[in-house]
Amino acid sequence: MSRLSLLLLLLVVGQGSAASPALPTDPSTVWPAAGGQGALKLRTDYLPDYGVEVLKDGVPVADVRLAPLDVQDGRLWMYAPFGNFEAFSGGRLALTSALTLRRGGRSVSLDRLYLQPAEHESLAMLQLYDGGGNHLANVTHLHLSLDQKRGRMDVRNAEVTASAELARMLDQPALAGLPIGELRLDMAVRVPLGADVSGRGLDLSGQGLSCADRPLWPQDGHPVDVALIGIGNVAPQGMNSDLLKIAPSATLKSAGEGDAPWITKFRSNADYPYEPADQHPYLVWNLYRLHDGRLEQLAASGVKHAFWSQNVRCTINCGDGNILWPGCEDVYSSWTNDDSSHQGPRNEIIPHLGSWDSCGSFFDPGCTGGQTGFAGQWLHRLLVDPAELLVDDAQYFMDAWYVVQYDIDIWNSMGYRSIEPGLDPKTAGNMARGDFLAGSPVGEWVPENTLSATAAHQVIVVESATPDAPYPGNMPLGHVRALARVEELDDGRFRYRYAIMNFDFSAGLHEFRIPLPDDAELETPWMGGPPDVLDAAWPHERSAGWVSFRAPLGQALPWFTLYNFEIVSDTQPVTTSSALLISDQEQGQVVLEARLPVPGPSFFRDRFE
Repeated sequence: MSRLSLLLLLLVVGQGSAASPALPTDPSTVWPAAGGQGALKLRTDYLPDYGVEVLKDGVPVADVRLAPLDVQDGRLWMYAPFGNFEAFSGGRLALTSALTLRRGGRSVSLDRLYLQPAEHESLAMLQLYDGGGNHLANVTHLHLSLDQKRGRMDVRNAEVTASAELARMLDQPALAGLPIGELRLDMAVRVPLGADVSGRGLDLSGQGLSCADRPLWPQDGHPVDVALIGIGNVAPQGMNSDLLKIAPSATLKSAGEGDAPWITKFRSNADYPYEPADQHPYLVWNLYRLHDGRLEQLAASGVKHAFWSQNVRCTINCGDGNILWPGCEDVYSSWTNDDSSHQGPRNEIIPHLGSWDSCGSFFDPGCTGGQTGFAGQWLHRLLVDPAELLVDDAQYFMDAWYVVQYDIDIWNSMGYRSIEPGLDPKTAGNMARGDFLAGSPVGEWVPENTLSATAAHQVIVVESATPDAPYPGNMPLGHVRALARVEELDDGRFRYRYAIMNFDFSAGLHEFRIPLPDDAELETPWMGGPPDVLDAAWPHERSAGWVSFRAPLGQALPWFTLYNFEIVSDTQPVTTSSALLISDQEQGQVVLEARLPVPGPSFFRDRFE
């Protein structure tokens, strides 16, 4: 290793966060990558919405496809202890392409490009420059793998996000921060003399952890806890007829003792002895609107099946991307989260267990043992009518949740960002605004643990049939949140608004029952939900002491979905009675009580509790 390269490594180590222990400075852990080839796939499916054309050799390109990038010279230095990529430690790479971006009379040639390392939220990224030194884009959410035997480095699924400089050069401000493509690299790597390439033993915790007895699976009593720690962008992905497709990026981290299986569908791992063999997490996301006193879900995604873990910034990294090790972080771009190879339906997942069976699934309906089904560009996506995003004085939120096998804390596995769709949502660019917040956006309507005569937010845990069993046999059957707000109308009547969200209760909910005195008025009952989930509003029925909304036969409130229920009555609210959430199952009904404001007895008509 050259003296300059060693200085670059020492510089990177010196810039590590104060919370992280110092990394080793052994020169054998710094590997150079040079030569090879690359490819750039630009989003010709939605860039035209921004007035941007993609040209190859001067000819407009209509379809999304990989365009070659020729690696001319230079190298990238990587910090790779035990053969595990952790960070870039310097270097610069020169590439050429036949691509041009054009908008009106402006054009940006990509004929000569430079890649150089940087950091994004303490994770490795690359910055893309043109021959004139203009910063065109950031390359983030890299999936970088090293193959010591072949002497190769592969970068896949890396998201190319337009810079403010590129937006200025094309005179299109909405491009700034917008994912515009995917970058791939295939390069030769020189493994330094004396390098430990065992792939095992990296312990940055100072706790003396060892890979000798790992993996530690949840089925063997080692709790898994995966936290979603970031949503980088929320990006339009193009229009299908009158509906807009939206997907987020996501960053996660293992916060538990156990090791989480991250095994690609239709694959197996020699260290994982359980069936089904191809278990991995599942990313889902929803879109919400808060307006005029009502929080409602506008649309739902399908399920993005996770397929590989980058494993960086680990507590211990035992060198297998089919496993998320303790403390490790992983990233998925909005591009990857919209990939047609990994989008499936929600109804195949058992959410409270975080499990799935590939045999007979959407991906393999014939149970062949391999993938034969693909989602194309529009199936199992979050699709919304853009008009729903143009309501004045409304707030909008996008959340995301990693459903993980036997996760002991689902609430830190989800988070959300507020979004601003702009005047034209299909060209809004990166919609994400404000900070990333852990948990569910339903708390923006009513804060958790609120209980009064006018508002409530209750978390309901559906206990396991064996709550005293050792983990994971004690995992709950699901979690539900029940929220309410009451508004007094000008004529002395009251509007009762309820939002019921089923997070991971696999059986679903089939009825919502609100106490209502026999002599109380009942007006304008209403029920709603996301149109891509709710086929038809549940009919209501009034019986002795109740008004009930019941799902039609074969329907239910499914997991990770919010439905709304509303009534108007002349009776003031109380919290002395409970609403009921009912699930019909073959073994009998499950009835859950929700402590919420409900219409009180008739003597409350003349005074407010």
